Amino acid sequence: MLARRLIAKHVTTTAALAMFGTTIVLGLLQALFTYLAELSSLKNGYTAWKALEYVFWNSPHYLYEILPISALIGAVIGLGTLASNSELIVMRSVGISLWRIVGWVMRSALLLVVLAFALIQWIIPYTSERAESIKNHQAHAELGEVRGYWTREGQRFIYIDYANSQGELRNIQILDFDQDYRLKQDLLAEQGQFEQKTQWNLKQVQQTQILPTADATLTQSAQLPVDLALQPKYVRMVTVDPDDLPPTQLVSFMRYLSDYSQVPKTYQLAFWKKVAMPFSLLALVVIACSFIFGPLRQQSMGFRLVIALFIGLGFYYMQDFLGYASLVYSPSPVWFVFVPIILIFMAGGYLLNRAK
Repeated sequence: MLARRLIAKHVTTTAALAMFGTTIVLGLLQALFTYLAELSSLKNGYTAWKALEYVFWNSPHYLYEILPISALIGAVIGLGTLASNSELIVMRSVGISLWRIVGWVMRSALLLVVLAFALIQWIIPYTSERAESIKNHQAHAELGEVRGYWTREGQRFIYIDYANSQGELRNIQILDFDQDYRLKQDLLAEQGQFEQKTQWNLKQVQQTQILPTADATLTQSAQLPVDLALQPKYVRMVTVDPDDLPPTQLVSFMRYLSDYSQVPKTYQLAFWKKVAMPFSLLALVVIACSFIFGPLRQQSMGFRLVIALFIGLGFYYMQDFLGYASLVYSPSPVWFVFVPIILIFMAGGYLLNRAK
């Protein structure tokens, strides 16, 4: 039992070091190539130093994107090292099953899953906003500003000429319709301020009531409290790329949009991609293990790495393509996001079962 624990620790440590080492190398290469690409976009106010700052603050986003491929290549390197030293042959000869070794490697991959969750939940939302403010020469607070925004709340349609994440509105128009979509009220306000929960205080208000007799009455008010489900936090989410929003905020924003018959498919896609990411990482680790125990076990390390890189990139582009195709051809992106993962799991499981 002690010997098996030592072997498990050795396999897990070797695979984990290979994965983290690969992550660091690929992350540095990604940052370098991105910086070289940014140098071609230099202009007044956006210098080489600013470009370096932009790449620095965006590096967690690049790191998150390469984690599945890092896990794939790291698993190939880690297990390949054990195979080159004949350690895997010794493990199998003393009765350690193939799937147990795969499980130890998957345990190492879970560390990358934890890192991915920490990045997308807490780090990337902050660093991506900092990077965006540098690229667009905006103050951090200005990133939460929206201009010319339409939203719907049931039978109410709202146009806001300007809104920010501090709860300030300017030039608001609210159109209320009945169940047959006949106009009941047209409300215009010059300014608005968020109070609490769903309460907004509108200022300099002109309220036109449309009566059933087709007559209209005009009321002017200096201030008028109005219930709107829109909240300042949602205003900020509109200005942020859905891929940079943490899963918890995506769930909140999707619930808000769905409550008022809106279809937030881009936000659904971003959410399901984040949910699927750990499964993507583990699926690629399974296929990496099949390279070592399966048909590529007699090939050189370099050949395995080339095949792993092609499969990793192919998987990434296939998942990306199917995800965006789901915005057009599917009511929900979930199936399109998980199809490549299921295929990779099936292929890896099949090749490992053949090698048993």
